[in-house]
Amino acid sequence: MPDQEIQPPSSELASFGDELRREREIRGISLKEIADSTKISKRFLDAIERNDHKTLPAPVFTRGFVREYARYLGLNSDEMVNRYNFAAVGDDRIEQSAHLERLTTPQAPPPERKKLPPKGIPPAYARVDRNVYILLIVVIALAGVSYWALKHRRETRANEERLAAETKAAIPPAPVASPAPAPVQTASTPAQPPPALPAKLILSIEITRTSWITLDSDGERLINDELHRGFHRTVEAKDGFRFKTIGNAAGVAMTLNDVPVPSLGHDGQVLHDVILDRAALQKLQTPSAPAQQ
Repeated sequence: MPDQEIQPPSSELASFGDELRREREIRGISLKEIADSTKISKRFLDAIERNDHKTLPAPVFTRGFVREYARYLGLNSDEMVNRYNFAAVGDDRIEQSAHLERLTTPQAPPPERKKLPPKGIPPAYARVDRNVYILLIVVIALAGVSYWALKHRRETRANEERLAAETKAAIPPAPVASPAPAPVQTASTPAQPPPALPAKLILSIEITRTSWITLDSDGERLINDELHRGFHRTVEAKDGFRFKTIGNAAGVAMTLNDVPVPSLGHDGQVLHDVILDRAALQKLQTPSAPAQQ
């Protein structure tokens, strides 16, 4: 019985193009990506997947396209070219004699196909793990926030140091008080007894010009705010008051137990740690000695 010419199944061409397309899609690779990498026209790559031999060039060029396409997908390029030849045996542009000789001559078993990852999972080099990109974006965002916070902290510290230096330079040194001469006791002028200390201290504050006030009463914070002209408040203390900050000494008028407190400083002067306690009240209540003749 004469040898019969081996013809490929009628669906072989379609299955060849469909298989290439399926292998590409499970790897998540687009035709444009392959075209950009292999420099093969996207029109030809699409024609290979659709088995459109009218669009494709001569078979010798098409084999080269199939080889580069298979190599990019990680497939066995020689095996895919042989399968293309077998699938396109009906194309009269392919060299029939050489091809039929290969088909009728017993062939060695094809080499073992490269083991592919399970369908639906692209190979490692083709996978795009979105979690990696998300993690990278989060790391960059955290680094930016940390840099901004560190920069802001440094600027705040520098401003505080500069303000402290300016405040220290603006406050004149306290004059050294000369010891007051002892009062001369005369027989006709009996010594006045010191005024009795009150049970509690009452401080009345009136703002005449805007000033920043930080005030504690017996260690408890009462005021820490920028006060404006017209502000008035009366506060009480058992032991005493402490102004941690007075931002504008000339803009604050006060009385301690109805005794006027002299102006603490000039306009714009910043004061720190001003104490008004019972000792201060006693000094305010003690009349100045008359000038000696």
